[in-house]
Amino acid sequence: MAGSSDDKGLGEEQQTGFAAASLADYEAIYRLVLTAYNYRCALTGEQFAAEAGLLHPHLAVEAIRPRDMGGPLQINNYLVLEEHAARAFRQGQILIDDDYRIVVPNPDALDRAVLVRLNVSGRLLVPAEGLFQPSPAHLAFHRLRVLGA
Repeated sequence: MAGSSDDKGLGEEQQTGFAAASLADYEAIYRLVLTAYNYRCALTGEQFAAEAGLLHPHLAVEAIRPRDMGGPLQINNYLVLEEHAARAFRQGQILIDDDYRIVVPNPDALDRAVLVRLNVSGRLLVPAEGLFQPSPAHLAFHRLRVLGA
């Protein structure tokens, strides 16, 4: 929009509360998310041992709505996923409905080794504490971004 203070011309206000985070902030949320999920993959339910190092060798703490797309550095914007499941989630081969039902839009495109390990319940494993559970708004953002709808 001409004459607007909006640099991108979209007529939207800039989001607040998403200031640059420090490495310590990222490490804290990483550890908090791993602990809340008890070192279990939210998609497969596989349990892993806690690791003393900075990064877990088999688990990814994956943003549902990436930070560079306005995602907050809050526990309800992150999932703990086994490394292969994380890749499939990032690529949009696995989606999550608002009720935490796992959706595989094209099962033939998903690595069979990941497909057969998905939770037999067909639902995402989430922490018992409601504040730690994935936000439906972030899950909807992920589906919209992947599906382009």
